[in-house]
Amino acid sequence: IWWEPGPLRAVAMKSLKSRLWKQDAPGPTSPSSPTAVASTQSAEWNKYDDRLMKAAERGDVEKVSSILAKKGVHPGKLDVEGRSAFHVVASKGNLECLNAILTHGIDVATRDSAGRNALHLAAKYGHALCLQKLLQYNCPTEHVDLQGRTALHDAAMADCPSSIQLLCDHGASVNAKDIDGRTPLVLATQMCRPTICQLLIDRGADVNSRDKQNRTALMLGCEYGCRDAVEVLVKNGADLTLLDALGHDSSYYARIGDNLDILNLLKTASENTNKGGGRELWRKGPPLQQRNLSHTQDEGSVKSTQREQREPHSFQDLEIENEDIREKLR
Repeated sequence: IWWEPGPLRAVAMKSLKSRLWKQDAPGPTSPSSPTAVASTQSAEWNKYDDRLMKAAERGDVEKVSSILAKKGVHPGKLDVEGRSAFHVVASKGNLECLNAILTHGIDVATRDSAGRNALHLAAKYGHALCLQKLLQYNCPTEHVDLQGRTALHDAAMADCPSSIQLLCDHGASVNAKDIDGRTPLVLATQMCRPTICQLLIDRGADVNSRDKQNRTALMLGCEYGCRDAVEVLVKNGADLTLLDALGHDSSYYARIGDNLDILNLLKTASENTNKGGGRELWRKGPPLQQRNLSHTQDEGSVKSTQREQREPHSFQDLEIENEDIREKLR
């Protein structure tokens, strides 16, 4: 039997187009599920949706309000890029447009294609006033995006203390972990945000929390060369003796990052912690006395003993040790 391809192709294309622009009505999915995109689309993207998006991008509150008055306009409808007018005004920090959309009525938990709600976006770009307005409308702080991150994770990377305080005041979990096991404190450390690190610790962040590779914020701060953040962690009781899944300590990460200043900081902290005859942390991790330099093989143990007796290490010694680590890595 031969079928006429024209009508069938037209039906197929219409069906495909419908699937691209429509979303199933939200069922009893968990509000914390990244896949539970709350925005519903009962119709195709139309000219009013396009005009609303452009007005939102321009921050034209009068135009936004005018378009919202049209029947059937939904500010949470996602475009082909997976974002809505609601998400745009939150990410741009346009408080007037955001207020107009909230007054019109919208599901504040509406997510974009990356699983982020408006609270995520306001936190990510440091718009504390928009974030405050969303919290007043009970936008959930516990929702996670496709990376498992909450709005507090985004605020920690954005270096916005006001956002941190607002989120914590509204019950955001300060020790929430993303899919890699990283807390807001870990991300703030990696981004070299010492003020945010201290604020999170004051709010109850676990300074020794580990990611999925058993790395702490201190280890990653040492690797990324974030001296000020490392100093905050050390002053707040970060454990210098912890090892990652491969048996490496914080000083190892400072060495591979070629961060001599941080190495000095760690050694001083270790000596202060271990006054009274305790074992030096400096000896943990990659053993310095096992260095394999041919021209010092016969005198290796003597020099190692001499280095232990000198307080503190000179920069020349640290450079030698750092060179040894790089040789091993090669």
